[in-house]
Amino acid sequence: MSQQHQKWIDLVNKRLHERGWSRSDFAIVLGVSPAMVTRLLKEGHGSDDLKLRVNKKLKISESWESLKE
Repeated sequence: MSQQHQKWIDLVNKRLHERGWSRSDFAIVLGVSPAMVTRLLKEGHGSDDLKLRVNKKLKISESWESLKE
């Protein structure tokens, strides 16, 4: 997992904590299984569509990928 991806995951976890949401709560909001959220936040696995939904729900503008110049 890239350093940028880890930075994104840390930001997602921070936003979940700020809102008082568990991973199970967030899974319901996203319409996915709690296991999928756990896998996303522990291993970084998940589709770009799922990560985009995460960004929209948590109002995150940070990318999960490093942008090459």
